[in-house]
Amino acid sequence: MRFMIRGLFGLFLAALTVALILAAVTVITASLKKEPAGAGHGNGARERSFTVNVATVTPTKATPIIETFGEVISGRTLELRAASGGALVQMSENFREGGVVRKGDLLFQTDPATAYANAQLSQAALDEAKAEISEAEEAFGLAGDELKAAEHQYALRQQVLTRQTSLRERGVGTETALETAALAASAAQQASLVKRQALANAKARINRAKIALSRNRINDDEAARVLAQSSVIAKFDGVLSDVTGDLGALVNAGERLARLIDPNALEVSFRISNIEFNHLTQNDHAINQVKVFVRFDGIDTEINATIERVSAAVGEGQTGRELYASLDVAKIATVRPGDFVAVRLEEPALDNVVVLPATAVSATGEVLVLGQDDRLEVVSVSVLRKQGDQVIVAIGDLSGREVILERAPQLGEGIKVEPRRADGVLFPDKTTGN
Repeated sequence: MRFMIRGLFGLFLAALTVALILAAVTVITASLKKEPAGAGHGNGARERSFTVNVATVTPTKATPIIETFGEVISGRTLELRAASGGALVQMSENFREGGVVRKGDLLFQTDPATAYANAQLSQAALDEAKAEISEAEEAFGLAGDELKAAEHQYALRQQVLTRQTSLRERGVGTETALETAALAASAAQQASLVKRQALANAKARINRAKIALSRNRINDDEAARVLAQSSVIAKFDGVLSDVTGDLGALVNAGERLARLIDPNALEVSFRISNIEFNHLTQNDHAINQVKVFVRFDGIDTEINATIERVSAAVGEGQTGRELYASLDVAKIATVRPGDFVAVRLEEPALDNVVVLPATAVSATGEVLVLGQDDRLEVVSVSVLRKQGDQVIVAIGDLSGREVILERAPQLGEGIKVEPRRADGVLFPDKTTGN
C-alpha cells in the first residue's frame, strides 16, 4: 500500500513537470512569433506621440502696453500763511477741512490794528515829503529871481564903474568916485555869487526831497502791502486742506494755516524703467504723444491722461524715469491728491510681429514648430516684449508656420505629435484693449 502511494505521488510530480515545460515552450513560441525577423531586443515597441495645440502664425501689428502704478498729486497748490502775527479776527465759513472756496473769497484775517497804524504813519510821512518838494520848488523859484536881481544889480554897478573910469581918463572925475564905483561893482558881483550858490542849494534841496519822497513811497507801499496781507484772499477756485487755527487764536508770522488745492489741475506721478522709457521715445516719438490711461478704484472707466513733463533728475536711491501726466478734467470729480492709481501706457505700435502665449516660448527664446511628418522643430525667435501671459516676438522665420502653444518637458526637436488645430486665433492681441 505504501508503495502504491509513493508511485502515484511520483507520477503526479512527473505530470506537473511536463505541464510546466509545455507552458514555458508555449510562452517562448508566442513571443518569437510577435518579434519581427532579424529585429533586436526591445525594438518592437510602438513610437509614442503627444497631442499638442497648434496655431498658424501670420504677421500682425501689436501695441505693447506698459503697466505701472502712480499717485495723484496737485498741479496747483497754494500754501495759506499768516503774513503777520496776531489774533485771527475774521474767518470764512468755508475755512475748514474740505471747504470749497471761490477766487476772491476772504479766507481769514489777522488783527490789522498795528498794520493800519503803520500805514497811516507812512501815508503821513509821504504827504510830508510831497510838501517838502513843493516848498523846495518854490524856494528854487525865489532863488532864481534873486539871482536875476543880483545879476542886474551887478550889471548896473559895472556900468557906473565904466562911466567913472571914462570920466577919470578925461580928467573930469575924481579918484574917490572911481574907487567907490569899483567897490560897489565888486560888492554886486559878490552878491550875485551868493545868490547863485543859494540857487544851487535850492536845486539840491529839490533832489533830496525827491529821494525822500521815493523812500516814503516805498515805505507806504510796504505798509499797504502788510495791511493787505492781514486779509488772505483765495487766488483761485479750490478746496482747502490741512486747515488749522480757530477764530481768536494767536498766530505767528509765516505760520501755515491751510493749503488751497485746485481740483481741476490734478496730475498723476508714476515711474517707469529706463528701458520702458526708451521704448516710449524710440524713433523720435514724442513723449507727450503717448496714450496714457489711469484707473482709479472709485471709477469704472479709465481716465485719459497726457504726459506733461519728465523728472529732471533721478532721485537718490531711485531708478528709471518719473513722469507727470495731467488728468482729463471731465473725469476727475472723485479723484483727490494722494490717491493710488494704476497707470497703463501704450507704446508705439510694432509691425511684422506676432503675439504668442508665454507658454510657447522657452527661457532661451525658442519655440517649437510643426515640421514634416508632424515632428517638432526648434526655431529661435527675438522676444521684443513680455506682456503678462503673452509675449511679442519678431515674425522672422515663423511666418506661415504652425507653432506649439504650450511647451511641455517631454516635447523637443524630432518628437512626433498629434496637432490639434483651433478654428480661431488662440492668442488674440490683448495689448490694444482699453
